Amino acid sequence: MPGAPASRPTAPVSGQRARASDAPGAAAGPPGQTPAPPAAAPAPTEAAPWWRTALYLPVCAIASVTTTAYSGLTSGDRGWQLLLALVALGAGLGVPVLLFWRHRYPYAVTLVAAAVAVVLPIGSWTALVALAGLVSRRRGEQVWWTAGAVTLATAVSVARDARGPDTASSLLKTVMGPASVGAEPVQVVLAWWVVPAAVALAMGVAVGAGLLVRASREAHAAAREASVERATTDRLGDQLARQQERERIAREVHDVLGHRLSLLNLHAGAVATRAAHDPELAESAELVRSMAARSMEDLRSLLAVLREPLGTAPAAPELSLTDLRGVIEETAQTGAPVTSTVYLDGAEQAGPALSRAVYRIVQELLTNARKHSPGQPLRLDVSGGPADGVHIDARNPYVGPADGAGGQGLRGMAERVELLGGQLTYGLDDDGRTFRVTAWLPWETSDG
Repeated sequence: MPGAPASRPTAPVSGQRARASDAPGAAAGPPGQTPAPPAAAPAPTEAAPWWRTALYLPVCAIASVTTTAYSGLTSGDRGWQLLLALVALGAGLGVPVLLFWRHRYPYAVTLVAAAVAVVLPIGSWTALVALAGLVSRRRGEQVWWTAGAVTLATAVSVARDARGPDTASSLLKTVMGPASVGAEPVQVVLAWWVVPAAVALAMGVAVGAGLLVRASREAHAAAREASVERATTDRLGDQLARQQERERIAREVHDVLGHRLSLLNLHAGAVATRAAHDPELAESAELVRSMAARSMEDLRSLLAVLREPLGTAPAAPELSLTDLRGVIEETAQTGAPVTSTVYLDGAEQAGPALSRAVYRIVQELLTNARKHSPGQPLRLDVSGGPADGVHIDARNPYVGPADGAGGQGLRGMAERVELLGGQLTYGLDDDGRTFRVTAWLPWETSDG
């Protein structure tokens, strides 16, 4: 075995408390939701596109003013008739403006438009458009009671219009009667079924349009839900496959490394027992046995992480900046020539992610030095605090390129540093005589 190390760590790390867990958590899937019954389904309250209402408004206004013009009030010679005609014309132009609020206050807009249509001869055009919007977005008894009110208003409006004796005083007779000759109005007699048919046609168009829009909206919503369900199913399937692969890897690692580490531990114990006459050999055998036992503990911890379900935060081994002395002393006990200086201000305040990253980087630097530069002295400096972050500087004589594949440890360190927003540099220094690795990590407290 090699001789004693060149030196031990020269400065302790302040702090006692340790907390560690840098394992990333996964966002949980959306919780299951039980759909409400159709009758109690909440209605969407978003406003309709303004351009659609802007199209409905002039159509309803023109239809209302036209209905008022055919009511006979505008041709009357009495003052109250002219006043009522002016009020009706104002209502015919003003009531359609309520359509801008038909989705925010659907019942109020529909009932107000229906009530005005009963009182004034402006027709139920606005009420029918508002009813279509109500049916498209709401469910339940109130919708159909409101539809009944609009039906009554439409029946009153059509019947009032049909009472006009000729085409000059009835819009319905103008539409259904023969073409007038010259300026003289034409007397028209409507069949009994015309008024009910006109009311049924108007209500059928309004309710049917509302139901059609509702069906289209529900179909789009169902398509979106199906897309979300497919994405969720794919994600869960991917997670299941990954979990099964993780469990398979855990079994393989346990069977292979666990068996070999247990044999190493057994043989090291046997050597230590039989080497009573050689204290140095006994000490080395006991160190190997101790390291094998600790490796078994680390292996069990890693296997527990692999077997944790995806989306949960596994319990990582507790690591702290105060543990740096231990990992350096373990390397020094193997006879590797290590000279180290560790000085950290406020180590007990360091967050778990920072503590874990610094510990693993130092551990990897020591491992790389033993593997790629065996027997060469390693100089390791770790310093910093809340004001400056953590600086890590490791250097050892360069003995040439490593045999076989390499670089995994450096890539792992680079990933850890990048995740914490730090900087890592490595390469040859002193005209190619020294291999040097430097890292800087921003300070992170345990409170985040």
